[in-house]
Amino acid sequence: MLICIWLGRPRGARAGGFEYGVNGSEAVGRAGAFTARADSPAALYYNVAGIGRMDEGTHLELDLNLVRRELSFQPAGTQCFASRDGFRVNRVNSSGRCYEGLSYPEVDDRAGVYPAPFFGLVTDLGLDSDFRFAFGAYGPAAIGRADFPTQSWMENLDGERVPIPGPARYDLLYMDIVFVWPTLAAAWRITDDVSVGLGFQSGVVNINFQSMAIASPGSSVVNDLRANLDVWDWFVPAGIAGVWYRPSPWFEMAWAMRVSDEIHATGDLVTISNPYGVWDQDPVSSDEWDYNEDNGEQAPKASLSFAWPLLNTRAGFRFVWPKDGGDVVGGDLDDDVASSLARLMPYEREWLDVELDVSYEMNSSVDTYEVKIDGQVPTGYGMPPIAVLPSADPPGVMRVDHNWKDTWGLRLGGDVNLLDGSLSLRWGASYESSTVPEEWTRVDYAQWETFGVSGGVTVRLPWYGVELTAGYLHLFMPDRTVTDGQARKLSAFPSDPADPDMVINNGTYRTSMDIFSVGVSATF
Repeated sequence: MLICIWLGRPRGARAGGFEYGVNGSEAVGRAGAFTARADSPAALYYNVAGIGRMDEGTHLELDLNLVRRELSFQPAGTQCFASRDGFRVNRVNSSGRCYEGLSYPEVDDRAGVYPAPFFGLVTDLGLDSDFRFAFGAYGPAAIGRADFPTQSWMENLDGERVPIPGPARYDLLYMDIVFVWPTLAAAWRITDDVSVGLGFQSGVVNINFQSMAIASPGSSVVNDLRANLDVWDWFVPAGIAGVWYRPSPWFEMAWAMRVSDEIHATGDLVTISNPYGVWDQDPVSSDEWDYNEDNGEQAPKASLSFAWPLLNTRAGFRFVWPKDGGDVVGGDLDDDVASSLARLMPYEREWLDVELDVSYEMNSSVDTYEVKIDGQVPTGYGMPPIAVLPSADPPGVMRVDHNWKDTWGLRLGGDVNLLDGSLSLRWGASYESSTVPEEWTRVDYAQWETFGVSGGVTVRLPWYGVELTAGYLHLFMPDRTVTDGQARKLSAFPSDPADPDMVINNGTYRTSMDIFSVGVSATF
């Protein structure tokens, strides 16, 4: 299990919904155009039917995506933290209001390079049959870590460099998520040109998430309430299926799908009231509070529920230039010889290929995150602990709206096979529509219209079918400026939804992503 969890660390979310959609070094070099090609253990991610077309024996693949995301956010408007707390950054009048404002600084995600491994094994179990069996462990092809500053620095109107609360704190401070899909699958090559496959996945997810809520409506930093969520869901069932069909030596087509259950994670919640230590009071932590259990007080617990996209499907159309023309699988050859040639791996029977994939993700199922709080949250200042949203229906439930849209994408890529198949060069390009409506843009899942370009190489060694592969993909996303944001602060008590002080996502967002992938595979 520990190995599976380590292998499953790629999680989170980016372009195209939760996932940027490219797993495995060979597919990275093709920008993810791999649904019809799917001739390696990476077929567990793209099209499980592809394992049915693989050679006899046992095939092992280990890949590592190294993902670097650039993401910055500069809130709109001006600020003035004029309280007895050291966060004073502007001149104020007698009522405490700013004479003139200062722009918020731009903040960046500081998480750095994110490793995302993939493991897959395909075997015929030593049987002389047309069945192949597979096991894999991997995570969604996504970013699983983010880190925004709790405190930033800026220059006030007096020219002093002063600290201010982190501008992105009401959306996201820190995220570290482990999500692994242990996968069992089987495929049947019905004929030389038709294969079908099915698989079952049992996901495990651990979510560590930190952000700020507010203890009561208002814009003062004294109301801030830091929430540290650590929750688990040990069983997220999902199913995968695929079909591969080759109607001619020059053309292949394939279809694959995944359906998944929702995530219901439970665990610990640690809150820190007054996290900046203002108004002469130290921060108050829920895990250090002395609860009056005789009066029913208890430390807070949390559960987090949200929909994983119910359906993810893709279709692939692959055009091939065979090395020996149509006679490779034509009637001019002995049937046994023709069958053997038809079952050769693509790099052995093709000069080059070009594949076009069309994908669809039902991301509109991701509309609201629900966080249910049980127990009481201490606020300090001589007050008893409070129950969060006791009047909610159901009680204690905070809703974080996202309102995503369904996403569709195009991926185009191909290989050129050189030196009798010992060297393959590849290329790719991709496009995905926006998942997030502009008014719901946030840094917790910052993804919208995406363009990608890629390249890669495979070198095949003469021992045990060893292949060394590297791929690179760059994802471009246009800057986005939000002026009519709808995302709002989480509040422990009901608040006025029309209050402009509650809006957290107006501002300018800049993001892009680089994915470098390396892998090794072998056949025994």
